[in-house]
Amino acid sequence: MNTLTLATSNSTHTSAVPAVDRHRPLRLWLVELRKLVDTPAGIALLALAALLAGVFGGGVALVTDETTLDRIVRLAGIPAGILLPVLAALLATGDRQHRTALTGYALTPRRGQVLAAKAWAVISLAVVAWVLALLAGVLIAAVATPLVNHPIEWSINWTGQLWFALGLVLAALAGYAVGLVAGNAPAAVSILLAWPVFALFLGIVPQIAEVLAWLDINALAAFADGIEPVEVARVATGVAAWVILPGTVGVLRELRREVR
Repeated sequence: MNTLTLATSNSTHTSAVPAVDRHRPLRLWLVELRKLVDTPAGIALLALAALLAGVFGGGVALVTDETTLDRIVRLAGIPAGILLPVLAALLATGDRQHRTALTGYALTPRRGQVLAAKAWAVISLAVVAWVLALLAGVLIAAVATPLVNHPIEWSINWTGQLWFALGLVLAALAGYAVGLVAGNAPAAVSILLAWPVFALFLGIVPQIAEVLAWLDINALAAFADGIEPVEVARVATGVAAWVILPGTVGVLRELRREVR
């Protein structure tokens, strides 16, 4: 009787153990991706990026005499390259800012999974932004062709476009890394928006300009014209300064930081 009771108890206890949720990474990715676009700030930034994409791409199609589809796409994607890091920083700091980190980490105790899901969401949005820039370029070229006196060349450099897409991904990851290491949205956004202006101002001095060239994450765009060893080194230092170093510090800080 005791043996039967013990066996039944063990069987009941075993069946009560919850199964491992194999779809959790996918669910976390979808949740974090929704956080990027389902907030007032996210909606406003995405709308601004779409508006500026039309202004930049349409402007070059209407003003420049010799225009190619490749150039229109690149200019249409410039606003995304500026605003994607801001969105990524807002995602990195959003849980702390809105005091939802405690609930999130209670549902997913492994913080590394949450941080990885945020990173994949940022990467996904950058790829989508590039695809939308391509579509915007095609639409702008089709609409502008009958409106201008000069022909628009429907040619595109796919190698250069892939480097451009990778540049958008790195810019978004840089914003995510800065958001993690800064710990709050105002500081992260201030750094991301002020640094280009600050670097442009300091670049007036030739000696400082040479140093800043090794901290430019946008140096990847030069790969479209051929890959040189010096350019590879500059991209490596830029990625290390803006993605790897702040990202590592920010992740370690987030893993050990007290949740409130």
